[in-house]
Amino acid sequence: MASILTAAAARACVLLAGAGSVATGQVPGAASPRTVTVRMIDQGPYGMAFDPTRVTVHHGDTVQFVQAGNLPHNVAFKSVPTASNLGALRVGPLLTVRGETFAIVIDGRFAVGKHVYVCPPHEVLGMAGIVYVVDGPE
Repeated sequence: MASILTAAAARACVLLAGAGSVATGQVPGAASPRTVTVRMIDQGPYGMAFDPTRVTVHHGDTVQFVQAGNLPHNVAFKSVPTASNLGALRVGPLLTVRGETFAIVIDGRFAVGKHVYVCPPHEVLGMAGIVYVVDGPE
């Protein structure tokens, strides 16, 4: 009797594992979407910076901007590929409190290519960064 229950339990685990793959939309062997963190800091050559300055992501990934400075910061995309259609994501909210975040899912609005962004209040101080959206393996 124990072997029957063990076999049934094993089949249930296999079914549940398969259901999890379908539910998440993951393809076996495909890279999982990841979150890339970009800190907004009051440091750098001119006093303000994004850290890191450049990130490379794939569709499905999330870029999370984190307020890590003492002064308010935000994100505004200045130069994007012509096929990108960012809409309201073109300018993010002003983050005023340390630890606040602004997250962007890299979806169909982001074409493959170079997306240049700045912090408008500190653009004159060189606070700029680049999100490279790529296809293919990591």
